[in-house]
Amino acid sequence: MKSLIWLTLFLIQPAFAFDYRLVFDQECMYQAPKRNFPCERSDQPITELREISGKWFGVNPGSKNSIELHLVKDDQYILILQNPVYFSGISLIHLMKKTGRFYWTETAYSDIVNDDEALVRIGRFTLNFDRK
Repeated sequence: MKSLIWLTLFLIQPAFAFDYRLVFDQECMYQAPKRNFPCERSDQPITELREISGKWFGVNPGSKNSIELHLVKDDQYILILQNPVYFSGISLIHLMKKTGRFYWTETAYSDIVNDDEALVRIGRFTLNFDRK
């Protein structure tokens, strides 16, 4: 009976294969009208990426809510996840497994300003951190 209870409790727990904590260092924004790409120190809060039962989720700091991410590529060197967006563009998170760095890119076209823009967030990540 104890084995059955333990097995039931084990099966209802989410299976966390990987957890990544992203720490942002810089943000660089390409401004098409000015044709420049200035970078500045990032004040973006730490973000978490979690693999739960084979699916990837992003969790913003201080939130229990998560958003499902689409797996683009995962090999021994790189993990690329697509973040869903509501604008006319794309948001990709590139984790460089061998260096511990990440690049979060967003490119979009804005009908309001009638131009395009690109943003790159750069930082470091830790793997399988202690979840509180």
